[in-house]
Amino acid sequence: MKHLIIIGVGGFAREVYWHAQDSFGYGEEWDLKGFLDGDVRLDMEEYEKLELPVLGDINSYEIAEDDVFFCAIGNGQVRKKIVESVLVKEAKFISLIHNTAIIQGNVSYGTGVMFGPRTCVGDHAVIGDFVILNTASAVGHDARIDDYVSIMSYVDITGYSQLEEGVMFGSGARILPHGRVGAYATVGAGSVVLRKVKPSTTVFGNPAVPIVK
Repeated sequence: MKHLIIIGVGGFAREVYWHAQDSFGYGEEWDLKGFLDGDVRLDMEEYEKLELPVLGDINSYEIAEDDVFFCAIGNGQVRKKIVESVLVKEAKFISLIHNTAIIQGNVSYGTGVMFGPRTCVGDHAVIGDFVILNTASAVGHDARIDDYVSIMSYVDITGYSQLEEGVMFGSGARILPHGRVGAYATVGAGSVVLRKVKPSTTVFGNPAVPIVK
C-alpha cells in the first residue's frame, strides 16, 4: 500500500483531501498520510482545519519508499516550482480520478493530474502533466491541455481548443472551438474566449479582452 501525501495546506489542499477519498485507488492502492507545507506559512487557524497532520515542509521532508504525492497548489507557476523541487528528490506523483469523472476513449493524460467530481473529458483530448480539472469542468474532443494548466469549476474547454503551459481558467469561463490561450495567461471567471489570448496576459469579460493595468 502506498501512502499519499498532499503538497499544500490551503483551502484547495483541503478539497483535494476529500476528493481523494472518492477517487479510484483509494483504500486499495494507496491511503492518505498527511500534508506537506510550502514556503509560505498560513495563519494557525488554517492549519487547524486540516483533517490529517502536517508532516513537514517540502524542503526538509525525508521521502519514504512508499510515499506518493499530489501537488494541491492552484497557481500553475507555483505548482511547477514546487513539483520540480520535489522531483529532484525522486518523488513519485499520482493522478487523482474522482469516481464521478467521465473520461472518454482515446484520451491521454500525464502524471499528477486531478480529474475532479463530475469532470468530463472528450474523445482524443490530450492532457499534460500536473493539470488541475476542478469540479464539473469539461474538456471537449481533440482539445490539448499543456502541463501545469489550472481549470477551475464549471469551465468549458470546447473541441480543438489549445491551452498552453500554466494557463489559469477561472470558474465558469469558457473558450470557443479552435481557440488558443498562450502560456501563463489568465482567463477571468465567467469570461468567454472567442479566439486567441496572448501569453502572460489577463483577460476578462464576454468577449474576453485584456485588462489594462
